[in-house]
Amino acid sequence: MELRVMIIDDDKIFNLMTTVLLRNTGITINPISCTSGQEALALLSPTTQDTAFLLFLDINMPMMSGWEVLARIEELACPPPIYVVMVTSSIDEADKAKAMSYERVIDYMVKPIKREKLIALKNVIALTDFFSY
Repeated sequence: MELRVMIIDDDKIFNLMTTVLLRNTGITINPISCTSGQEALALLSPTTQDTAFLLFLDINMPMMSGWEVLARIEELACPPPIYVVMVTSSIDEADKAKAMSYERVIDYMVKPIKREKLIALKNVIALTDFFSY
């Protein structure tokens, strides 16, 4: 199964910096960068069963929040395996608790993303098969 990595954030500079970090940590060499939830959902829908997704999802975005994106993912008829890392500037414990209450959410990272946190993702049980070399 292939793991496709997607960054979903309305801040293009954040997306560029995260792309560099994801490449440097060996998470992926070619992440998909989306500046809206709608754009990301359009890419998630017509997928095959041999693809899994790792989403780096911002909470606060215009038009569609990260919470709304999570709700829409739950509504997909046959979603591929989707793992979500919430990435936000919010240090509010209520946001973290809400994020971690979703089954698909495997981590909560406060911006700026730290290299060590990305490397640690390789050891998350749901993802280890994608990073076993």
